[in-house]
Amino acid sequence: MALRQVAIVPLILSSCVLGAAFNANPAKFLIVSAPREGKISYMRVQRGGSIKRVGTPTDSEMKVLIGSGLVHPQGLAVEQVRQQLLVADPDAQKIWSYPLISSGGTLSVGSPTVLAENTEARWVAVDGSGNIFFSDEPRNQILKITREQALLGNSTPAVVYDGTALTQVSSPGGLAVDSFHAFWVNKQSGTQVGSVVRGPAGQTGRALLQVQDQQQNAQLQRIVPLSKNSDKSYGLCLAMNNVYYTQPESIVFGIKKMGSEAVTVTNRLKNPRGCAWDGDGTVYVADRGAGAVYSFAGNMRELSAVQISKTVDFEDAFGVAVFSGARMVGLSSVAALVVALAAVLLT
Repeated sequence: MALRQVAIVPLILSSCVLGAAFNANPAKFLIVSAPREGKISYMRVQRGGSIKRVGTPTDSEMKVLIGSGLVHPQGLAVEQVRQQLLVADPDAQKIWSYPLISSGGTLSVGSPTVLAENTEARWVAVDGSGNIFFSDEPRNQILKITREQALLGNSTPAVVYDGTALTQVSSPGGLAVDSFHAFWVNKQSGTQVGSVVRGPAGQTGRALLQVQDQQQNAQLQRIVPLSKNSDKSYGLCLAMNNVYYTQPESIVFGIKKMGSEAVTVTNRLKNPRGCAWDGDGTVYVADRGAGAVYSFAGNMRELSAVQISKTVDFEDAFGVAVFSGARMVGLSSVAALVVALAAVLLT
């Protein structure tokens, strides 16, 4: 056996582990809450929102993900880096965190931990760094738990925005966060104080330092009502440069993150509630009144009315989130490949 053949085996091992262990197209799951039944269910989807069929008819049906332990789960969010499902359960006065475990076309959860308690949170969101934001409608507040707090099990939130000091917080509902801003809807007096409001996310000091232009920096740190077209709104989600928000009946509106006229994206729903972007091009909307989840192409440059499609029937659909499964494949398959390649070289 040549020395060159022996020396190349470790190189194959390292390259296989680095390359083959990364899954560029992980399984993607739609997760939906049903408050009245106290459960959360899921189904596997693929790019574009169509059902990922794997040869059995049950792949098009919702499967129970969490069937006990919750009282009235509403808003959902996924912390993608740590692979955690966040659940706002206002009747339990808690926000829960469940580890997500994907295997092939199935999804399961581990034992939950309490992220926050003694809060009537109906909506929860997470930024790219793992900081958690939630709205407490009765207290008229938007609160935050940092990633470090979550890792240490510290469930004491900080108040980011308080309605007693800011008129732009008026019974806050659904919310979402990007690298710079927090966005939220108001459920009272939206036509006066803002149906959708944008403000600094509170954790983005590092990101703001990267903005050299002082005028732009000042603009980023302002609290700005982006629309005043509705007194009461429910869910909110971000899709690239777009903000989508739902009404008590029929309508999903869209506006631009930096401000624009509100556009009716669809008026063909019954009682839309939560919405979520899949990170590609699809926005999912839970329609509680219709008992279904719908989807539409949400990555449009110019906002306009769109065609919506029913993704799945699901009774009492309220909160919705999308989870992309593990991007690292099992190292056992990588090891098997290495062994096979080494055997060829060493013969």
